[in-house]
Amino acid sequence: MKKQGYFLTLLSAVIFGLTPTLAKITYQLGNNGITMAFLRHLIVIPILWIMIKIKGYSLKITRKQLKDILCVGIIGNALTVILLYTSYSYIGVGSATVLHFMYPLFVCLIYYFYYHQPLGKATLLCLLLATVGITFFIEFNQSSFLGMIMALTSGVFFAYYIVGVDKKRLGSLNPYVLNFYFAISIAGCILLIGGLTRQIQWVLPLKVYGYALVIAILTSIIAIICLQQGIKYIGGSRASIISMFEPVTSVIFGCFILKEQLTILKIIGSILILGSILYMIIKEENHD
Repeated sequence: MKKQGYFLTLLSAVIFGLTPTLAKITYQLGNNGITMAFLRHLIVIPILWIMIKIKGYSLKITRKQLKDILCVGIIGNALTVILLYTSYSYIGVGSATVLHFMYPLFVCLIYYFYYHQPLGKATLLCLLLATVGITFFIEFNQSSFLGMIMALTSGVFFAYYIVGVDKKRLGSLNPYVLNFYFAISIAGCILLIGGLTRQIQWVLPLKVYGYALVIAILTSIIAIICLQQGIKYIGGSRASIISMFEPVTSVIFGCFILKEQLTILKIIGSILILGSILYMIIKEENHD
């Protein structure tokens, strides 16, 4: 099952890495990050509902499960998106992404200090290599302390999401049902905050909604289910390290689709991240 877990987590990272490129196309058409995050979760609600009804799954969950879903969905996902996208107004997207992707470090710290879960030498080495690799993606431009704090805090909240899905046993729920409730809670939270801050754009070209539909299916159904199942099979620590492949795929898709520049530093960072992932998988195979 570990091989399946590694594959699903890596697939989720590739898909999550593709969607920022698609989102950037919509920004040129008048869209923004908060609106895209809201649309992505709103659109997927009826799609998931139809899939659940067709497959005959039950929507019944316990009060404890509902409480856990609301906590993990709002704190771990909605606030992550809001803080990360808001930080783009203060610092560069690249710098914000780097700070956000410190979350695997926070995941390991939560497991170690709160759950007293020991970290193996291989995991620590992979985490160190991948974290160093992430820093090669930073953009040295104008930045602000507030923006940096927002981006870094988004990583802390996403670490809570990773650990929450694992330790609260949410991965044991039917993935379609779980993400149906996640989508409702996240869309509601973003609507409230985005509405109060007037960041949600309601009048947009039809093409934007088309891209939003594609992104919703890719991220809020396929990628997120792959990630949740990956966490279930290999644990949050390993899944968070493999997820650091996401910015690598973002760079690749950005180069091919948006014709963005590929720098030597980004190539070095990509090699370090890919190397750390391969090393961890090989170590696990030898251990088994």
